[in-house]
Amino acid sequence: MTTRPAVRVAEDLPYATAPDGTRLALDLYVPPRAHHTDPAPAVLYLHGGGWLTGSRTDHRDRLTGLAEHGVAVASADYRFAHRAPFPAQLDDARAAVRWLRRQGAAHGLDPGRIGVWGASAGAHLAAHLALAPEPPATAVRAMVGYFGTYDLTPAAAHLRPDPGLPLPDELRDAVWPAGLPSPPSARLRQALLAGVPEPRLGYDDLAALSPITRVHPDAPPMLLLHGTGDAVTGAGQSLRLAEAVRAAGGDARTVLIDGANHEDPVFDTHATLAVVAEFLTDRL
Repeated sequence: MTTRPAVRVAEDLPYATAPDGTRLALDLYVPPRAHHTDPAPAVLYLHGGGWLTGSRTDHRDRLTGLAEHGVAVASADYRFAHRAPFPAQLDDARAAVRWLRRQGAAHGLDPGRIGVWGASAGAHLAAHLALAPEPPATAVRAMVGYFGTYDLTPAAAHLRPDPGLPLPDELRDAVWPAGLPSPPSARLRQALLAGVPEPRLGYDDLAALSPITRVHPDAPPMLLLHGTGDAVTGAGQSLRLAEAVRAAGGDARTVLIDGANHEDPVFDTHATLAVVAEFLTDRL
């Protein structure tokens, strides 16, 4: 029986200290050396959790699985909205990319081949990182989004999912910050992210939070995956962003998974991760 080479994992690597003193760390998943001869391409992974919960250690099988396909993964924590409103989360993601550029070579990574990958709230932040004007030190060459919300404005109200779809266990069992309703409404989470009282949350705030408003022709290529049975974020969100990117002259495609819910196990299968790895390897 042949033993597969193991992914090398380096945990709790500090990548920055935020202006408010928050220690920011990431876990690094490096492909087996036998899997590649050149320095590996790398992707910054941003976890989900409604901008208020979640951890860099979530979905380790997902992160290990991509590394087994030859793409290194840096799964990073970032500050939550009730502690630091946007763009603090984007600033943290930029700091993580700078760390990969500085330290990646020491871990067998190619500092010139960096992308970003996010799930749910993390996909929203990944799209902001991909679409915001970036200097070379923080620019990414490709973006992958799992079931993200990319347009928070009222223009996307018709993209909301069917209210009869069942919430996945992961969201139903989520632990939210003390002092907030459990679960907090989408509007409250958006207000916290915007840094304004909920009654004052307006169109301009929501537009500023929406990565779709930043679309431009020089955006890095995007791969957006979404389930058609998503009870949290309608699949139209991914279709809408991809259409906007293409209309601006960019490269974006969607993969719709029939019947898959939010954080469905199908997103972590070998077959799905092979699609992600092929896209990233080609674009990075």
